[in-house]
Amino acid sequence: MKSSKAILGITLMSAMLFTSCGGDDAKPKTEDKTVKTADTTKKVEAPKVEVIAPADISVKLFFKGMDFTDEEGNETKGTVSEHKEFSKSQTYTACYDSESFNNLKLVGTGKQLYLEVKAGNKIVFSKENFEVLDKVVFTTKDFDLDWGKGTHTVTLKQNETVLFSGKIKFQGCM
Repeated sequence: MKSSKAILGITLMSAMLFTSCGGDDAKPKTEDKTVKTADTTKKVEAPKVEVIAPADISVKLFFKGMDFTDEEGNETKGTVSEHKEFSKSQTYTACYDSESFNNLKLVGTGKQLYLEVKAGNKIVFSKENFEVLDKVVFTTKDFDLDWGKGTHTVTLKQNETVLFSGKIKFQGCM
């Protein structure tokens, strides 16, 4: 019996020794302590800024000749005509005694436009943040060019870029 106790003791000791010093299989398994967290970095998208194409607009000025009757009693109706020198040289001298403002036409394409009409230093008309897809016409219902106010300035901008700045002066021609 002593020998069976000795064998039992040696077996137990061997088993303990084997499990504590053994290979990988004998090691107690430990849990992976690496904690995986969700990515807390939020992607903040910059506000979408609409890219505005540069405007391509022509500014056209139209005056109407006054109706008149000659010495023989013949009546002549005034016609509306464009003053092309305003578009080309950005200046026009109007005859206050024989013509009157009819319309200002913007032809072309452009977004985020600003139009301002001044008589001297006073703003007589302005329109902000509008677009032209083909043409926009401003008539005497929008503003009138009063020849008694001296020089008028017509300025068209896209954002801060000046697209057109023209002057209209009035004088007697007859």
